[in-house]
Amino acid sequence: MLMTDKEIKKAIEDKKLIMKNYSEDCLEPSSYDMRVGNKAVVSGKDKEIDVKKEQGVVIHPGEFAIITTFENVKMPPDIAGHIGVKSYYTRKGLILLAGLQIDPGFEGVLVLGVYNAAPRRLTLDYISSFCTVEFHQLSSPVEKPYEGSMEQIKGEIPRVDKDYLRTIETQSLSELAESLRSLTVNVSTLTKAVYAVVIPLLSAIFVAALVIFVAKLF
Repeated sequence: MLMTDKEIKKAIEDKKLIMKNYSEDCLEPSSYDMRVGNKAVVSGKDKEIDVKKEQGVVIHPGEFAIITTFENVKMPPDIAGHIGVKSYYTRKGLILLAGLQIDPGFEGVLVLGVYNAAPRRLTLDYISSFCTVEFHQLSSPVEKPYEGSMEQIKGEIPRVDKDYLRTIETQSLSELAESLRSLTVNVSTLTKAVYAVVIPLLSAIFVAALVIFVAKLF
């Protein structure tokens, strides 16, 4: 059963659903807006980004990124969550790649994979809402609650996720556009070269052939 804002707030106040850095301002009618956290990794870059220090993370066209949430949650055995990107960012071309469910028993920050499918760069500001979570009350507690990683409990991005993202070789849309522009320039240059060399040469051959033909007539 989908929980209402009142039910989510009561579950947090009763410490049934534990959420560090909870803000009532992020509570929606039937969901909670998670905010951009302290850590991020962007494809093609070796260093982890200190989002708090940089006050945001920039994702260029065609780039993948892994971002932690500012909130750190501990799910009870009878509540599950469903994750989605805020419609504001969806309209701007941000695609959520991570698993969409938060299992009962999960503990830690959410580590979300995103992709910028837009032709322009996107900036996610530190502690700005970028994804929303619906909480669902289950009919009974699960028998085997999820056992999360210690890294996420500590607010870190799991090493395996960082290592994988660093191996991704992508050509961003801006780089692709630049490649196409260069190709267009090269084709244009080649076309000019053809007109500058081949056309005069063909003209010369034609004139020579015409002269020979006329000479034979006389």
